Amino acid sequence: MQINFQELRILLKSSGLSVYRDEAPVSANYPYIVYEFVNETKKNASNSVLYHKPLYFIAVVSNGTESDYLPLQKALEKEKVSYEDFTAGPFEEENDSKITQYITYVRCVN
Repeated sequence: MQINFQELRILLKSSGLSVYRDEAPVSANYPYIVYEFVNETKKNASNSVLYHKPLYFIAVVSNGTESDYLPLQKALEKEKVSYEDFTAGPFEEENDSKITQYITYVRCVN
């Protein structure tokens, strides 16, 4: 299902995790969601732009396991929103904690 940016923000919050744009405050409790704008494509027809399609990077930042991204995955699937498969990678932290970000991408339609 296609989703616009405002609907995406509501969906992210419905996961029950804290949600931040671009970066979380240092005091944020794990796990939490951070989302960022990546790029935008557009759909053209007859020399006119019909709509824009922004892409958002969404990361569940966790000091736990992959089960921490399940609330987001369930929220996306409940609303039948298309998303890219989750991948995991290290998240830079100032301390020596093992912090992982579970990453997906969602393309919106505005």
